[in-house]
Amino acid sequence: MTPQMEAEQAVLGALLLAPHQLASVSGWLEPGNFYRPAHAALYEVLLAQQQAGHRALAGEDAEARRAWALEAMASAATLCPSFTSSYGHTLISACPASEHAAVYGRMVLESAVRRAVHEHAHRLLAAARADGAEPEAVLRLTADLRATIGRLADAWDSLDARPLPAPGEWPLELSEDAASKTLHQEEALLASLSAAPAELADVASWLHPGDLLDPGHREVYRALAGLAHRGEPIDPLTVLWEVQHRGALTDGTLTAERVRTLTRAGYQGEPGYWAERVLRAALLRTTASRAGAVRLLAQDASVPAARLLGSALHTLRGAETVQGRWLAVTGHGADGPSARGDPAVVRRGAARARTTTPPPAPVSAAAPSPSQRAAPPRAPVRSTH
Repeated sequence: MTPQMEAEQAVLGALLLAPHQLASVSGWLEPGNFYRPAHAALYEVLLAQQQAGHRALAGEDAEARRAWALEAMASAATLCPSFTSSYGHTLISACPASEHAAVYGRMVLESAVRRAVHEHAHRLLAAARADGAEPEAVLRLTADLRATIGRLADAWDSLDARPLPAPGEWPLELSEDAASKTLHQEEALLASLSAAPAELADVASWLHPGDLLDPGHREVYRALAGLAHRGEPIDPLTVLWEVQHRGALTDGTLTAERVRTLTRAGYQGEPGYWAERVLRAALLRTTASRAGAVRLLAQDASVPAARLLGSALHTLRGAETVQGRWLAVTGHGADGPSARGDPAVVRRGAARARTTTPPPAPVSAAAPSPSQRAAPPRAPVRSTH
């Protein structure tokens, strides 16, 4: 039997033996904190008896305490078929000391904290790794996980903000098709930016090198962004020279021929469109990685509850940073995609945004979200949905 189950048995045994001990846990321990349904049913019955003012709570009458336990066992057996009176006596025998009920209750709550974090992180991980995963669903589950952590921190009444490294890195597992698709999108992005360098200032303001999957692609993107930032000409040779200065040829990340191939492919479409696709893939990868790391933390029983909650929040921020950029760029949030309009209108808006005169503001528009206010303005691009 695990220590977690022993704690559940111990606290229930203590409450059957000493009814007055219920007052020390009833304010914060809930039936849902118990893992076994039979345990949750018995605790729910005990709370009901407390609410009804059972006579055993009034004093030290041995007969009243006996009635308290027997009535609770009978009611729990009715509420949950898996509970039996004989098991109730097993719970009493499993209690080391009834006066330690509050301590045992904290053990049960800590196990519930760990279990809830693990379950929500698992859902988020599964959503981010699913075939046809959608950012909207991933954002919604990320918000659910954060809200759960906040609720658990309130229940535990403590949150240790010191980040704790995850026990290990969650392995990035991409299918061959998914990896191939992502690499193709990155190649198209680099080719389109090389052919239309005027778009770099806009794209580089919200797409980061770390969003690209391939290390070589990251270095070419860094080189393109660096040249654009300094206002220098961009062509296959200048990009190759910049990549060389950054050491990517020396360390073997790239070869000169590969740089030429990536930058000479010609115009591949709107850079903003490909940049959105790359950011979308990065959002799903990053969220899956961070959700897996949170799940590993929750599986480590040596991590105290307060440290787990604080570390889970810290780990989750890495995914929320990418998600915030996605929200700011696309307007696709947890409540569903925003209306992006007809593709032709979007293209005309993008063209206007590249002129020196900004388009007039709409007469009536919804207030921007905090993430939209924090992001630098950019031209709309073709919707990916």
